[in-house]
Amino acid sequence: MLISNIFHYVGVATTCYWAIQLARYVYCYIRSSSLPRYNPTGKDAWALITGANDGIGFGFAEELSERGFNVFLHGRNREKLSRRQEELQTKFPNIKYKVIVSDAANIHENINLTPNEIGDANLTILVNNVGGEKQSYRGLTELSYQDVRTTINTNATFMTQITRVLLPVLERNGPSLVLNVSSIAAYGMPFVPVYSATKGFVDSFSRALDAEVKARGQDVEVLAIRVGSVRSQSNDVDVGLMVPDSRTMAAASLERVGCGIPLIFGYWGHAIAGLSLDFIPRPFMVKMLANTMDSLKKQAEERQAKRN
Repeated sequence: MLISNIFHYVGVATTCYWAIQLARYVYCYIRSSSLPRYNPTGKDAWALITGANDGIGFGFAEELSERGFNVFLHGRNREKLSRRQEELQTKFPNIKYKVIVSDAANIHENINLTPNEIGDANLTILVNNVGGEKQSYRGLTELSYQDVRTTINTNATFMTQITRVLLPVLERNGPSLVLNVSSIAAYGMPFVPVYSATKGFVDSFSRALDAEVKARGQDVEVLAIRVGSVRSQSNDVDVGLMVPDSRTMAAASLERVGCGIPLIFGYWGHAIAGLSLDFIPRPFMVKMLANTMDSLKKQAEERQAKRN
């Protein structure tokens, strides 16, 4: 009888625990965003978005502009950034824009000079969005030294270094936000091994930095957003319930601000896909992912053949 009671109470406690966790997670998708906290009236707040040329980065630029933030647009191509700046300025005439040019794939110590480019602007948001993988659908041994270096620099090193040099600025202007764009690939995807690893780094780095700023009593929110498939210039897929466009993805990510969880899927459809991976046995998941990646590889090859 005693053992039976123990198992009963353990079962009840476990059920309650998972029910609370689920409720907490669901609440993150129905609550109001805390983003306005980082743009108080009269403070002329700025956000810096890395990789703002295209895709989700440009989506963040549009969304933050619409919500009243001035924006630093970061990228490696000044001409393209200038065109994007003009496009945004036409659409949002009351918002200020500035361009910051640097190559995330070839980072140097001059990253330390980034605060000089910020100047006395009231920077309260850093969106670490720059990233990607140019050698998708290839095994580790098919990659060159430069392939590996570029992927790690673009997705992990640059994010870490620019956060390091701008964190004192964000602390001074607090309350402030560091939003890091991660990926469902962090689960460990075949044929993008280095990219998957860098996104795992983004997750771990974000959790650690969140713990650090809290331990120091700093008013800086750190939030990592996991992203699944998104339609963009580099990912020509059909938009649907599970596949948002870039701006929708950015908007959903900003809605998660203030949720109290340092790592979360930004878009609800991606959350469903991501949570399913937690319950699928690893051998089945690997087989499923391999089939998915093989299908994506064939689609990419077909699109490239049509362009040629």
